[in-house]
Amino acid sequence: MKKKITIITLLIGLILAGFSMAQPAAAQTETAQTVMDVIRGDEQLEDFETLIDAIGLADNLEQDGPFTIFAPTNAALANLEVQAANSEATLTEIVLYHVVNGRYNGPAVANRSMLPTLMGEEMRVDVQAGEISLNDDVTITTTDMEASNGVVHVVDTILLPPVNSLLTTDRGSRVDTLNEVLAEDGRFTTFLSLLDSANLDVDLDNPAQTYTIFAPTDAAFEKLSDAQMNNLMADPEALETILSYHLIGDMLGINQIATDDYIPTLEGRPLIVTTNNSQQVFINGEQLATFNIVAANGVVHAVDSVLMP
Repeated sequence: MKKKITIITLLIGLILAGFSMAQPAAAQTETAQTVMDVIRGDEQLEDFETLIDAIGLADNLEQDGPFTIFAPTNAALANLEVQAANSEATLTEIVLYHVVNGRYNGPAVANRSMLPTLMGEEMRVDVQAGEISLNDDVTITTTDMEASNGVVHVVDTILLPPVNSLLTTDRGSRVDTLNEVLAEDGRFTTFLSLLDSANLDVDLDNPAQTYTIFAPTDAAFEKLSDAQMNNLMADPEALETILSYHLIGDMLGINQIATDDYIPTLEGRPLIVTTNNSQQVFINGEQLATFNIVAANGVVHAVDSVLMP
């Protein structure tokens, strides 16, 4: 893990160095605070600070820069539960997508139609009635928190890179079976218990059988009422219907899913796939909590609600 974080830090340093020749001209501010100091000094940005520290970016953001940072609030990050939902590699991409090389204050941002990020993908800029939005649905709530090496803007929603930039997570194992990966994750105990009790012709330990599983977390089942859970346990046919609606007889990664409108399930009825302007993926209206948890015989995508046919 330590070696991986060191490599990520070195890559970030190379990315920053590569951008250093293309900075917009801007006057330095009088403050002695760096952009990291600004983030650390704002309680509503504590979770974003944690993510920056986790991927080893903090030291880079103490350097000369300049940098423009679009910092999501604690509430924005809590809604996505990104800290627990994605691997370090994916977190690195997401955090870098919030950082732009150069100093762009509010008016400078408003004068752009696109902004190149350190992640390598651009974000879209739009201005309506004096309000700046990014990628159509992310609003800048506070502008121009000045620093010696850049400027911080606060946003109300996390900025997500395009789906095709987030290929895989490091969760799972290409050696372990789906059953083992689900058990090792720790979030799917109820789902596994129900699979064991159901009369499904599915063997998640068989490497010759390939599946995609939209696996409800334990938190998803906790959203069901006691009556709903009791009905499921008392009706084997209903339980089989619900569980098979979460299973696909093929291995589908996030990129394949994002390009489909419908995904056929083992239950027979399809799942409905939608994406928003930030390229977040929704299954039957429910956002994926984690995607591309790989196994030897398939892939798991976690959902925080039980999908109903």
